[in-house]
Amino acid sequence: MIRKWLFRSQLSRKRMFQKRWFLILRTAAILLIAGCTYGILLHYTGIGLVCPVRFVTGLKCPGCGVTHMCLALMRLDFATAFMANPALFLSAPLLMIIFIPYLAGYIRTGSRQMSSWQNTVLWICITFLVLYGIVRNVFSLP
Repeated sequence: MIRKWLFRSQLSRKRMFQKRWFLILRTAAILLIAGCTYGILLHYTGIGLVCPVRFVTGLKCPGCGVTHMCLALMRLDFATAFMANPALFLSAPLLMIIFIPYLAGYIRTGSRQMSSWQNTVLWICITFLVLYGIVRNVFSLP
C-alpha cells in the first residue's frame, strides 16, 4: 500500500516537473516567435510600436530605446545598443542572473518565491532604471 502511494507521488512529481518545464518552454517559444515577427515587420516595413508614455507625456520612459537596442544586439553592434538604452543594457546581465535561478527553482519545486538576494538585486535594478528614466529627461540623455 505504502509502496503504491510512493510510486504515485513520485510519478505525480515527475508529471508536475514536466508540466512546469513545458509551460516555460511554450512561453519562451511564444515570446521568441513574437519578437522575431516584430523584428521582421520592423525591418521590412519600418513600422514599430510607439511608447505610450512618450506618446502621452512627451517624456522618455526607462524602456524607451529597447527596440533599437535589440535590433543593434541582433547585429552584434554593442556600441549602438548601449547608446540606445544604457541603463537597460547594463541591467540586462543582472536581470538574467536573477531570472535563470528563479526559473530553475520554479521548475524544480513549483515555488514562485524569489530568494532574498534575488529580491535585493531586482529592487536595485528597478531603482536604477527609474532613476535613469528621471535623469534622461532632465539632462536630455539618450
